[in-house]
Amino acid sequence: MSTTQHAFNLDLVAGKQPLASRTAGVTGVLTAVWRLFRNRCQIARLQDLDDRQLLDMGLKREDLQEALTSSFFDNPGSYLTRASRNRANLFYRGVRHD
Repeated sequence: MSTTQHAFNLDLVAGKQPLASRTAGVTGVLTAVWRLFRNRCQIARLQDLDDRQLLDMGLKREDLQEALTSSFFDNPGSYLTRASRNRANLFYRGVRHD
């Protein structure tokens, strides 16, 4: 065998991942998808609150709608956190957006 054939064979062996590594990768992806789904279900339950209760958390009903209609792989919880923080900052600056 020539040297190039040995190098080619080594590349093929190095490219294979062990079963445990592939299983861990698939498990990580499934866990992330499950977490996103569960977060969306919890945000959907926030729609049961009235507007006053949502405003106590710094949220509006429009924020919930935008979070739930975002792409599935976007984290809707981070969107709601940003919306709440922005509304709190405006409130403490004296600008009310009820």
